[in-house]
Amino acid sequence: MKTLTILLLAAALLSACGQRKSPEQQTEKDSVKAMKESMDHVPSSTVNFITDAAITNIKEIRLGRLAKSKAADERIRRYGAMMEKDHSLANQQLDSIAKLTGVTMPTELTGEDKKTEETLFTIKYTDFDKTYIKEMIAGHKKTLAMFENAKNSKDTAISRFAESMIPTLNKHLDEALTILEDMRKQINKSNKSIQ
Repeated sequence: MKTLTILLLAAALLSACGQRKSPEQQTEKDSVKAMKESMDHVPSSTVNFITDAAITNIKEIRLGRLAKSKAADERIRRYGAMMEKDHSLANQQLDSIAKLTGVTMPTELTGEDKKTEETLFTIKYTDFDKTYIKEMIAGHKKTLAMFENAKNSKDTAISRFAESMIPTLNKHLDEALTILEDMRKQINKSNKSIQ
């Protein structure tokens, strides 16, 4: 009987442990929830845009810094510097809008964005350039869609900001696509010279 009771308690504990979130995950979720709840007077679309745009900027700034130090290709190092500069400026502009609307901007990466940063930080130098530039392409496509949608916002500060950023985001995407295409051409050229 004692053995059965101990086994049942152990199974219950294991089951409960598997369902709990780590303290870091719970804190992350609680802080985002508290931030959004403190802004109940602001339309959710405004809160969501400011939050998402700020996280995007933080990600581009941090990955840009990483590219400046880790990329093998000089063009990617310059691209990283451009990301850091342009997205820092964008975040300053966004911060002004956030203060006017009473929205608290996030200051750290969370979830998938944090995982992406960790992956790029730990990846081999030889694989960094291609992985980074592909991330920039995917990220900027997603960001452009978000900003295209936001330019139709009822909040004029948001719509003006979104509209002003679209040319810069297009420039970033175009440059990343060009770099990737040039990398592919270089690989094809190298493969042909080996044969």
